[in-house]
Amino acid sequence: MTSIRFLQDQALFGGVDDRAMAVIIPLLRELSFAAGEAIVGEGDDGDSLFIICSGSVEVLKASAAEDGHFEKRLAVLKVGDVFGEMELIDMQRRSATVRALEPVSALALSNGDLFTIYETDLPTFTLIVLNLARELSRRLRRLDDLAVHYMAMNTPAEAC
Repeated sequence: MTSIRFLQDQALFGGVDDRAMAVIIPLLRELSFAAGEAIVGEGDDGDSLFIICSGSVEVLKASAAEDGHFEKRLAVLKVGDVFGEMELIDMQRRSATVRALEPVSALALSNGDLFTIYETDLPTFTLIVLNLARELSRRLRRLDDLAVHYMAMNTPAEAC
């Protein structure tokens, strides 16, 4: 099992004390995935977020192409990164496919587990949700930067 210290060093559990971590760790499910294996699929129902403990994954989004359907890589996530958090917040289907680039071990936290934390330790629940919001905000800022860069590249010279 992953150590309390490792988890506390990750953004999701930043600021969570040892006592609370001792309660959270039994809620986490350990999972392993082979290289090339899809961990979650775009459009699937989802009820868990994943924390990468070893390995790396790619996040893929479906996009239309003239010759059919293809996936575009949005990101590569590594040890300590979290994915699947959007489904815990908005309770919608998976927004992207996540595939292992190499053997991956991860910990999963379901929305039911998060609710258990809410019921038993409201301050820790609040901290975890705030950490999730911070991560989503960081991702949104990166997307804003990419959008501006893309728009600047596709603006005709005479429009400047």
